[in-house]
Amino acid sequence: MSNTNNDKEILKRQNRIRFIQAAQELIECEGPENASIRKIAERAGFHNSTIYLYFEDVDQLILLASLKYFNEYSRALSELSTRELTPSEKFMTIWSFFAKEVFQRPKIFHNFFFGKHSDNLTKIIRQYYELFPEEQKEYSPEIEDMYYGQDIKERCLKLLIPLAGADTRINKDNLELVNDMIVSFLKYLLEQKCQNPSLDSDILTDKLLQMLGFIIS
Repeated sequence: MSNTNNDKEILKRQNRIRFIQAAQELIECEGPENASIRKIAERAGFHNSTIYLYFEDVDQLILLASLKYFNEYSRALSELSTRELTPSEKFMTIWSFFAKEVFQRPKIFHNFFFGKHSDNLTKIIRQYYELFPEEQKEYSPEIEDMYYGQDIKERCLKLLIPLAGADTRINKDNLELVNDMIVSFLKYLLEQKCQNPSLDSDILTDKLLQMLGFIIS
């Protein structure tokens, strides 16, 4: 009986991976907005309804598939974990890495951080790395805590907290307000890029970093 259960778990894992890889291929070819249940299931070799045996819905599946695009960012964070930087330097460096990636693929990252299931990112990220452990990186404790944050607000807040009272504008009284401003501005810039793909990603990155630099100066 135990062997039977084990075989079922192995098959379930393999099928989840097949679905995620099929979704990744479609996202790459057609964008996340066109990765429908029918197209994903067809590419994975399953009936449409089979997806619900392995995922809550297609939105959860697309979020899992989107984590492929975190590889460069996560690698940069892993390397940063070994460096000695001031809190302000670390804050700006992490945001610089992040901006470089998100404005290259705005629809993917807008959906990941502001779409359905974007309030449950810890679970999504851990599920992905259970299936693709070769992509998982090691971080310093504080960077790992941020990386596995529940949502974009929590992730941003964990970067801000070390700056409170550290010769910046930020203190315990305005921490939440500053965090809301950062998240709102990031969302605004991503929406601008989604609506007008021709916008220069470097210019958007500079705008975000200028705003962040002003806040922590």
